[in-house]
Amino acid sequence: MEFEGKVALVTGGGGGIGSATAAHLAARGAVAVVNDVDQSRIDSVVDRIRESGGRAVAGRADITDEAAVGDLVDRLVAEHGAVDILVNNAGGALPGAQWAAVESASLADWESFMRLNLTAAFLCSRAVLPGMLAKGRGHIVSVGSISGTNGQRGGAGYAAAKAGLVALVASLAKEVGPRGISVNGIIVGNAPFPTRSAERQGELDRAVHLARGGRTDEFAAAIAFLCSEASSYMSGAMIPVDGGFHRSVLL
Repeated sequence: MEFEGKVALVTGGGGGIGSATAAHLAARGAVAVVNDVDQSRIDSVVDRIRESGGRAVAGRADITDEAAVGDLVDRLVAEHGAVDILVNNAGGALPGAQWAAVESASLADWESFMRLNLTAAFLCSRAVLPGMLAKGRGHIVSVGSISGTNGQRGGAGYAAAKAGLVALVASLAKEVGPRGISVNGIIVGNAPFPTRSAERQGELDRAVHLARGGRTDEFAAAIAFLCSEASSYMSGAMIPVDGGFHRSVLL
């Protein structure tokens, strides 16, 4: 199978896109390392993958914490030899962070969005690079958002962090691409969101060329493509996976 023998660390692996990505990579032969801060969510995903015949292990860690990221990667290297694939999927809002307009947002909220949506990707990418560079190969895929390219009312902290993620992907690709490391990402739009109202979902669907929301397996398939040799001549790319949402003025 395509990813046979590869170790794939998926951050935010207990959630929708993350769990679908872990399952997709495991179905194609990878050992999926499911990262989250919630052990019960991790266990649920790991069990489902194993029941389907795939290989998965738990990777509980707070990826906004430098030491915790280092410990997680060190353990994976000790147990599996290296991390071959990193999917920087974790994002959204940390507990307690408030979505707010700039005029009313607190510095603490701003920094919280930065930690989860940008700093975590930096920490995880930096941690896996020594092993990848030693082997002269590896894939790092980051999950961005249309908010990072179009902005978001009431969510400037999140949008700014996701915009920074685009620059991180481009910069890292320039640094390590010549040494065999593939660095790319996707820009997600109109993904499933459990607390979104039906009215808001209808507005978004009407703004999308395909007139519907995206499925988690569709985002996972795009991520897996960027982890594969089929994307071997791609570097620093951020692919919109949004049903045409990036062509809309609604956000």
